[in-house]
Amino acid sequence: MSVRFECKVTSIHPAFDANGNEYVCVEFAYESTQPPSVFTLPKDAPAEAQAFLPFLQALPKTLFRAQKAYSNRVVVYLTPDEWENLPAPYRVGDTYQVSIGQTGELELKQS
Repeated sequence: MSVRFECKVTSIHPAFDANGNEYVCVEFAYESTQPPSVFTLPKDAPAEAQAFLPFLQALPKTLFRAQKAYSNRVVVYLTPDEWENLPAPYRVGDTYQVSIGQTGELELKQS
């Protein structure tokens, strides 16, 4: 039995280790859901304030566009030579199926 999940390439950027060696960092992530904003009023709030509660709850949705939040699932560090030798380099936005087998092998297949 293996573990499978889908994610996409969200970032490709240079990275350096403590010794100054350069790597190409490829981040595979999934879009995480952000909890909605919750406005509540105390039970003893005046009726006028209670009447405005639906407006206050809708305000963040109308004023602020929801930004996508991503959580890393797999991060790969490649040397510049390894990056150059990839048959098909990763591109931001590409979607992959990730499988982790029973013996620990990791497989990334483009969806």
